[in-house]
Amino acid sequence: MIQSFRVGYLSHILFTLPVDLGDEKLLSSELNKGYKKYHLEFGKIYNININILNILYQEIVINKKNIQIITHTNNLYRYFNKLGFDVEFISLVKEYVVHINEIEVVLIGGSADSSPKIIEIVKNTHLNELSLVIVQHVEMGRKGIFDEILQHYTKHEVKYAQQDEKLKKGFIYIAPDSKHLKIRDGSFHLSDEEKYNFSKPSISLSYESFSNYYKEKLLVIQECGYVNDGVDKLPLLRENNSKLLIQNIQECVAKPMIQHALDLKLHDYVFSELEIIEYINFLNKKTSKEVWIEYLLYRIYEKHNNDFRFYHRDTIKRRLEVFMIKHEIKFIKDAIGIILFNKAAFKGFFLELSINVTELFRHPKALNNMLKVIKKELENQHHIRIWSAGCSSGEEVYSVSILLDCLSLLEKSIIYATDFNSVILEEAKNGVYSLESMHRAKENLSILDININLENYMDKKKKYFLINEKIKKKTHFFQHNLATDSSFNEFDIIICRNVIIYFDFNLQKKVFELFYNSLKVGGFLILGDSETLMKEYCDKFEQYSNVSKIYKKVI
Repeated sequence: MIQSFRVGYLSHILFTLPVDLGDEKLLSSELNKGYKKYHLEFGKIYNININILNILYQEIVINKKNIQIITHTNNLYRYFNKLGFDVEFISLVKEYVVHINEIEVVLIGGSADSSPKIIEIVKNTHLNELSLVIVQHVEMGRKGIFDEILQHYTKHEVKYAQQDEKLKKGFIYIAPDSKHLKIRDGSFHLSDEEKYNFSKPSISLSYESFSNYYKEKLLVIQECGYVNDGVDKLPLLRENNSKLLIQNIQECVAKPMIQHALDLKLHDYVFSELEIIEYINFLNKKTSKEVWIEYLLYRIYEKHNNDFRFYHRDTIKRRLEVFMIKHEIKFIKDAIGIILFNKAAFKGFFLELSINVTELFRHPKALNNMLKVIKKELENQHHIRIWSAGCSSGEEVYSVSILLDCLSLLEKSIIYATDFNSVILEEAKNGVYSLESMHRAKENLSILDININLENYMDKKKKYFLINEKIKKKTHFFQHNLATDSSFNEFDIIICRNVIIYFDFNLQKKVFELFYNSLKVGGFLILGDSETLMKEYCDKFEQYSNVSKIYKKVI
């Protein structure tokens, strides 16, 4: 989706998802309206297609137009930079970081009809490290029995707050009727003031008092209700760095209180009832860095079905540290909270876990060995099927395609290229690389036992080059996760270089079984220099002609 805003001689163009063919036409049209300057801002967009890239190249490099590119995702920033474009990066993830490491008190505010949701929260949360305070609108003079009701559902002690009582961790407190519940020096203060917002107890007065005292150590949960009590103090929560979580309005019968709170746009999250429970349990958790990482990987698998549980922990730690540095996150609990509960942050971290170190004709000695296999074993076959597993941004698989073409074998070959990272796959499909990578490719080619004129396979621009269509059309890119997905064909060659080294023993075993089932008998498995065949598969594969890291399936 594309929107444009004009201010004097400036046109500000905003790209947001989804991006379609019509947006490409609108972009071209907008960039040809004769403005002196353009700000082209990409929202939560992680990649762009080749058509948009070509438009920008034409207008910036060829037509010399004053176009400033702004991105909000690190991946797109890196991509533009790699291809020689000047670009400004403004992190949105940093703005969304919720500093929760020191939260001590959870305060729930809502009308009487929010009781069913409060019961479910109390029933399913652990509060060893937190105090829970509930402020509800109730009828004046009505005998309170909500403590007795809640006590049926929890092992934590539930009680009505009393004057001068100090808050304790692991306790659940309820505001008594006909009193305003405030906090003073860490103890409850029951006020006899007049009704506020037609309410007593008033949610607003509790929000104000608790936020002024606890500041960043307070989380407020705005529950359902018909009146606006509490909403007028939400700006104060933001000033005090208190956190605000709002119940999903779709789950409320009484919606006005929620709607007015949403309209202010001061909240940190909008959560369903189940997400609220999950979040409180997360806040209650205090543990070591190692256990936090285990928790993170388990929850990512449970929430997103992305399985990193069997990656080497050193790799995960390094990736998490990089994520925290990029987004200026000090505490690991804050980082894990934003990854698990913010979709943009999760995607950013997901991309950090994808190791993308590759280049055209990388490790030419290994490619020479592969050429020997192809010439001797596959040249006379009617069809050649190759799978590049963990193909990253595509340089390796395009290198193989070019080599096949030089051997006059490309037309009878079909090449599958897979990766679990959908963003990097879009870059691979574009087939656009920096001029610097072309120079490195030529250096690598000088070591190969084959003569290749690289320019025959590339469309060279002033800032980058494109792999030509002859090569691209023979390569099929699609998403596949080695940790969770199954075999999908029977191949002559599987290339998986410097991927398995990031897996632990159990996942390596699973991946080798996948490769074994995906190769025909007599097919070849090509690994990276730092990898070796597991001993459990030594009777199923043999090392090919004493060539290191190439194994032939024998049974």
